Amino acid sequence: MGQSADLVNALKRELRARRITYLQVAAALGMAESSVKRMFSSGNLTLERLETICELAEIDYGVLVRGRTNDENLVTILTEKQEAELVSTPKLFLVAVCLMNLVSYDEILSTYTITAAELVGHMVRLDRIGFIRLLPNNRYRLLLARTFGWIPNGPMQQFFKANVPSFFRSDFSAANELLLLVNVRLTPAHIGNFLDRLMRVARDISDQHTEDAGAPLSERKLLSLLIAARPWHMEFMQEMLRNPPAA
Repeated sequence: MGQSADLVNALKRELRARRITYLQVAAALGMAESSVKRMFSSGNLTLERLETICELAEIDYGVLVRGRTNDENLVTILTEKQEAELVSTPKLFLVAVCLMNLVSYDEILSTYTITAAELVGHMVRLDRIGFIRLLPNNRYRLLLARTFGWIPNGPMQQFFKANVPSFFRSDFSAANELLLLVNVRLTPAHIGNFLDRLMRVARDISDQHTEDAGAPLSERKLLSLLIAARPWHMEFMQEMLRNPPAA
């Protein structure tokens, strides 16, 4: 018996938020990962399998069925004070980024020079501001919605801008690197369509890193994607404009 599209979508959101991958679901159900993907795509999810998945992810089955697990309960943007707190100390920022990248408690401890007490303390702070929800055994649920974003020119964006120069300390010639600079002239409508496509790319890569969360950390390579688009002349070209735009 299949389940409604709303229920399946709610379940998928909860799995993403709890860092539960299709591979882990497949192991719990005794199925191949490809079969699990088809099951979610088609909505052909039996009640027995649904209950098994809820047990695996520690999801309240009753709440899920009532449709209360949706993005309305997730964070779409932090306050300026909360963002400032995230960048206030290097280790808190490190932990926040790791949790956004679905790195586990044990993986953080084995990868970075941070003590267990420090890590728990920072996770408690992130739970307090609504960034995550702490679960038993140092597990967590990420509370960021798919539409989550940083405040324009807020503390986090300013922090990233200050560190952008280090991003370009590469010739981008390695197999996992790419640098493109494309200058074009488009109509406003086509610019809008293009920016929408870039947003979809950002969402796609976010979904992919959730699916890859079940792989060992050593097999999950860091990848930073910087997407930027704006009307822009190089300074020397700007100086040669007959009618420069107003500042």
